[in-house]
Amino acid sequence: MLKEKLFLKQLTSSEQGVFALALDGYSITEMQDVLFKEENAIKTQRRSILQKINVSSMKEAIDFYKKTIQTSSQNFTNYHQEIFQKLVKTS
Repeated sequence: MLKEKLFLKQLTSSEQGVFALALDGYSITEMQDVLFKEENAIKTQRRSILQKINVSSMKEAIDFYKKTIQTSSQNFTNYHQEIFQKLVKTS
């Protein structure tokens, strides 16, 4: 969860909105309808997102985000299991 917040914190609120819709598979045209923004504004925000996370496509950005979240969740799960095992051994 912390990595997710850190990832999103580097984006402006407008960029977060565009990125959230991209995660859900929205096209630029669909984003226009939802966000009431011009195509160029959405494209500019998408380019800014790509620059900030140093990737070349929105697909890469989404994959990077999902990997970040998955790694974060997996680390928590591993930590939780490790603590649980210690508790079981001492009981």
